[in-house]
Amino acid sequence: MPTLIVKHEGGMSSSMNVRGHKVIADVPPEMGGEDRGPTPVDLLAGSLGTCIAFYIARWCKEAKIPCDGFQVKVDYVHDRENHCVPVLGVEVLMPEGFPEGRKPALVRVAKTCTVHNTLCRAPEITVTVHPSAAASSGE
Repeated sequence: MPTLIVKHEGGMSSSMNVRGHKVIADVPPEMGGEDRGPTPVDLLAGSLGTCIAFYIARWCKEAKIPCDGFQVKVDYVHDRENHCVPVLGVEVLMPEGFPEGRKPALVRVAKTCTVHNTLCRAPEITVTVHPSAAASSGE
């Protein structure tokens, strides 16, 4: 099972460390943060968009359909009162010349991405708490 580590970085920010990559998450000042990076909710929406982009790029490559420069736009509603994201809207912007007849297949491909499937089928999430030598020593 792949593992990533999220470490508190002070204030409201944290870092995600995975496979040698570090991503900082924070919240804007009006939420008590310093806006040092995207919010966790931004990262959720971005995870969906980047997963869809990967699936589209791979499909286009296999189908030999030019797709350089395409974009995936994700609009989302952050319901702060209920602590959830009840709406995610995805718009795929393909380059000029993308075959009109391939649009339905592209939508099907987008809907097969792992993050989309995970969001459609709520995973079991377990949370446990353990003492950590690294956390208590400030490492």
